[in-house]
Amino acid sequence: MWFYRLISFCLLFSLAGCGFHPLYTPYNGRNNTSYPIKIGVIADRNGQILRNSLVDLLTPEGTPPHPQYFLDVNLTETISSTGINKDESTSRKQATLTANFTLKDMKTNKIVYQHTTSAINSFSIINQNYYSDLTAQQYVIREVAQVLAENISLLITTYLNSCNEN
Repeated sequence: MWFYRLISFCLLFSLAGCGFHPLYTPYNGRNNTSYPIKIGVIADRNGQILRNSLVDLLTPEGTPPHPQYFLDVNLTETISSTGINKDESTSRKQATLTANFTLKDMKTNKIVYQHTTSAINSFSIINQNYYSDLTAQQYVIREVAQVLAENISLLITTYLNSCNEN
């Protein structure tokens, strides 16, 4: 029993020694929940959903008065058939949203970070009922946009936190 306590004690100190700190808590007197980022307009309805989720995640206290960075996102949507019945009709579809985003410095307009990320979800097709298929597709795309916003937010916050530590 004492051996397990010793191992956990050593692990705890090794984490503290490597610079580990939680991502969503204040660190070095700075609140990490809001970043000085202006998020650009993203085209189409799915872009609006993605932008609103990014605003909620990156700037929950509102648009910063003097942003240091500008986030530009290009969004592509793909819906493909994945399940095929014996009569060659579709039984399942897959929705993929891919975001190519760049984070630019507002003063120099130089790209400081760029990345591509995607999120995938699928839904069943019920033949004979167009409205339920359309509703399922809209719901899945909303969910995929939320997951994509969380991915983008995590990538950007990790990058900004690593830059601020140096």
